[in-house]
Amino acid sequence: MATQLDDISEAIGQLRADVRHLGVKFDTAERNLVETTKRADEHRSTIHRRVDDLIEEVGTIKSKVAVIDDTVQDAKQVTDEVKLWKQRGIGALAVAGIAGSAVGATVVGFVAYWWDAILRALRAA
Repeated sequence: MATQLDDISEAIGQLRADVRHLGVKFDTAERNLVETTKRADEHRSTIHRRVDDLIEEVGTIKSKVAVIDDTVQDAKQVTDEVKLWKQRGIGALAVAGIAGSAVGATVVGFVAYWWDAILRALRAA
């Protein structure tokens, strides 16, 4: 009977050791869970902070783009006006060129027609 009692005592001792070991494992697992949760919270906090920074930067960029868009619209109006001036200037130069050609042709025609008379007047003088 002593051997059965010894076996039972040994089994109870083994069970007690296993239960203590399970308690230690649970404590370790709980500490690991707390540490993991803490790190996850810190990581999420960092992510949220970065997202908040990005939102702020995007807002700043949007306002700057709006200002630049207004400036570009103003510059576009000026550029369009200068293009009109250029087109009008080219037209005026074309008219002046045609008029100059007409005047030049008239002078050449006049001189060619009266050349003999001009030479005679110059030689006589």
